[in-house]
Amino acid sequence: MPGPTRKLRLESLLHREIATVIQRDLRDPRLGFLTVTRVEMSDDLQLVTAFYTVLGGDSQRRTVARALDDAVGYVERAYAPVVRTRLLPRLRFAYDDREAKRQDMDELIRRARSTDPDGGETPVSADLPAPAAIASAAVPPATPTPGDATIP
Repeated sequence: MPGPTRKLRLESLLHREIATVIQRDLRDPRLGFLTVTRVEMSDDLQLVTAFYTVLGGDSQRRTVARALDDAVGYVERAYAPVVRTRLLPRLRFAYDDREAKRQDMDELIRRARSTDPDGGETPVSADLPAPAAIASAAVPPATPTPGDATIP
């Protein structure tokens, strides 16, 4: 099994290569405004998943997914010369829904904060005690005992 640094290096290299090929070489008008957000490799370095986002709705996302599926072979051939592995990692594309999930979570937090007595106006950090207050309350000060050595 390869080391984690090798996997990270390959992910970074493939991210750069895949994004460059899509932006510079693919002339498919179906791609629209596409961003490759991240690339993940399987532990055995055999499968590469390129996550992407696209500007537009669900129909645009489906159109881009079909265009990327059609371009998988071209993109693999483009990154093949720079990848130094025994076997060429197989490419697949997947829509990155992290941003949508983040926006949903922000909305849930905003709604929960609006039900607070102050209407969510007070920042969350103002509700928490200061770290020094927590530390002083949790750990009583040490008292020296007879016979303890002191360092001048």
